[in-house]
Amino acid sequence: MRTSGAVPRPGSGRRARLLRLFALPVLPLLVLASMLTAPTVAVAADTGKYGHARYDQWSWVTSHNAFATNWTQMPLPPNQSQSIKDQLDGGVRALMLDTYDPNGSGPVRLCHTSRFACYDDFKAALLTIVNFLQKNPQEVVTVFLENYASQSTLSRDITTMLDAKGAGKLLFNQNKYGIFSNNWPQLRDMVADNQRLLIFQDSWDDVAVGSGTLMNTWSHTVENKYGYGTGNAPSGCAVRDHSQPLTTKTMPGTKMTALFTMNQFNSDAINPQDLAAGDNGNDLKKRIETCRGVTDRAPNFVAVNFYQDSDTPGVTPVSVVEGLNKDAYVYPPDPAVWLVNGKQYRSTYGSNRCMVRGDEFADGNGGMVTQRACADPVPSSHQWTATKPDYDGKGYYWIKAANGNCLTVPYNNGTPPGDGTQLFWWPCETKWSSGSQLWNVIPVKLGAGGQDRGYYFVNQWTGKCLTLDPSTSTAKAGKVTQASCPSH
Repeated sequence: MRTSGAVPRPGSGRRARLLRLFALPVLPLLVLASMLTAPTVAVAADTGKYGHARYDQWSWVTSHNAFATNWTQMPLPPNQSQSIKDQLDGGVRALMLDTYDPNGSGPVRLCHTSRFACYDDFKAALLTIVNFLQKNPQEVVTVFLENYASQSTLSRDITTMLDAKGAGKLLFNQNKYGIFSNNWPQLRDMVADNQRLLIFQDSWDDVAVGSGTLMNTWSHTVENKYGYGTGNAPSGCAVRDHSQPLTTKTMPGTKMTALFTMNQFNSDAINPQDLAAGDNGNDLKKRIETCRGVTDRAPNFVAVNFYQDSDTPGVTPVSVVEGLNKDAYVYPPDPAVWLVNGKQYRSTYGSNRCMVRGDEFADGNGGMVTQRACADPVPSSHQWTATKPDYDGKGYYWIKAANGNCLTVPYNNGTPPGDGTQLFWWPCETKWSSGSQLWNVIPVKLGAGGQDRGYYFVNQWTGKCLTLDPSTSTAKAGKVTQASCPSH
């Protein structure tokens, strides 16, 4: 968002109006001063890092063959250069593991291409994941098992490991949320319930493990092909064998959104690291857009080799996924987030409160901006429109009242005022760019499903957001102020 640019430059006409304003009688001036300095704190519900986004609306960096990390143990080339612990610490939130039972009775091992090339016990990797989750209570980790172990042995090892750590309830229980009839839960609810470890496997239907569920990969996800020919750059977005079509919105017979795994690695390469850097830079961003053209959505799981490698400065799988999640964030009710219904600016915070053109100043120039109960039909005093200024606003907007005046941050002798400053409606400056009247309009997703559209409005001069004052949100005429913008 833009928060810099032209500093407000009041002309002689505006200076005269300001002088008349501050020449008001003492009592009204004291009232005005109290309005300008009253502290405002934009406090929203604590929804954590995910807002109101569901599990199927978020994206995660996913490490392919997360266990295959070096040449020293095996003659096979690795797919990652960091340990699972370091991958998690570095931003990976989903891991692809190959599970085998070489002895036929356990323990389950992590092996590369066959039961004769094994790296570690599965329980050791699971312990690392559980330790990470217990130290990071906001995080969610997903594990995909390409499984060759028996159901009984795999289930036993998972249960034993989780119970030993007192983490049995950490394993996601899909029946708790009724995902097939209700869709995936919100991530904030999964965090609150401590249901933060999801494990998928490709061998059997869903099976209960302890108090959770070992979910079948193909009944919950769709995937694109991972191979694209030795030495070739990734292109296209064709469906992988076993997967439902990539255009699948909800899994057949359910109301559950299909999760989308986008494979961005080449298993045809003799040494995966030879291609990883090229796959993980700008080509990754291009592949996401290619697949978005097929699926009409961002991928949930971005699966890569050597997740920290890239040939593009400033672009890595972690940074790309962070960008996806900024767009995926679903805003909770917030004093700085507004619904725009026609010409009515309705706050998402509190109950039925709208921005209103308040009483006029005594000298007849401008007035206060307040909040009142929304009305239907919408009276003139409740009507506002975002319009381009008469001069080049460089992408910014005036927010104009129905009487033609502009939403304005007080000039404050040229010093940008801070949080809690009550806003004015004031004659629009038409001869130059006055930053105190210019607003950047930022669209955001609202609602549990992110399907509704809201906005927040950033003042060009102060970098603060148009904000309903929570402390006066039940008053007949409360305050509309500026305050710090939402964090996403």
